[in-house]
Amino acid sequence: MQSSYGHTSPRDHWLRWAGTLRRYQLDGFARWVLDSGKPLAILSAQVLYIGRPFLGENADALARTLESEDELSAFVSFLNEGAES
Repeated sequence: MQSSYGHTSPRDHWLRWAGTLRRYQLDGFARWVLDSGKPLAILSAQVLYIGRPFLGENADALARTLESEDELSAFVSFLNEGAES
């Protein structure tokens, strides 16, 4: 998937995001927030799109992950896989 802002897929960022969340022991909290906060995901994505010029490519990738229900579910599953190992 190509973005007009960046040249990478949001999934290219997942490994780095997951590593950061695990390093700070926030992966469980992030899974819970992403799973239970799905109704707010679209709103959060829109806020990130507004802040994209200031926040950069990570914000764009996160916004694209949040706005797609399939991508959001896949990222939560990706975090779950890391928690099991």
